[in-house]
Amino acid sequence: MTGVLVTGGAGYVGSVLVPMLLTRGHQVRVLDNMMYHQPSLLPYFLNGGLEFIRGDVRDSKTLRDGLKDVDCVIHLAAIVGAPACARDPRLAEEVNYESTVLLSQTLSPSQGLVFASTGSNYGIVEDICTEDTPLNPVSVYGVTKTKAEIILLDARNAVVYRFATGFGLSPRLRLDTVVNDFTFQAMKNRQIVIY
Repeated sequence: MTGVLVTGGAGYVGSVLVPMLLTRGHQVRVLDNMMYHQPSLLPYFLNGGLEFIRGDVRDSKTLRDGLKDVDCVIHLAAIVGAPACARDPRLAEEVNYESTVLLSQTLSPSQGLVFASTGSNYGIVEDICTEDTPLNPVSVYGVTKTKAEIILLDARNAVVYRFATGFGLSPRLRLDTVVNDFTFQAMKNRQIVIY
């Protein structure tokens, strides 16, 4: 049985991932500040394998507490998307970059880390995009995630996963992602507008 810390575990991706980890028998600790007041994990507290820390990834004591007795971390906590980061660039820098630096400094060498990054790090790509495509972020979101990647890729215990735009159902539903918004508009207005 593996102990897993999921930062941002009550968010859009985390609230789908956490039940999957529990189903596979892992002990799961979630660290989330509940920014959106989402009760997405409520049904899973009956499981017994879920522990919850309401706290902020920017706080070193909270991070140390979260890392106790876990084998690995899935770092989902972030201010996600270009519009959200543009609204508060300082918060995006603190959460997306500075908290990742703090996490990398707090992790023990024996603890693995999966970092949720973004395809936004590539910026505008004229051709087919691959992992070897040079990073050229054009938004605060892309810049903060790219800076965090650079720190983590120097570590031996980290893996970076560059998500494309997430879509689909989640207990913490987001209608601001493009595919989810298109689906909502198609259902509500019976049409979508593409520029």
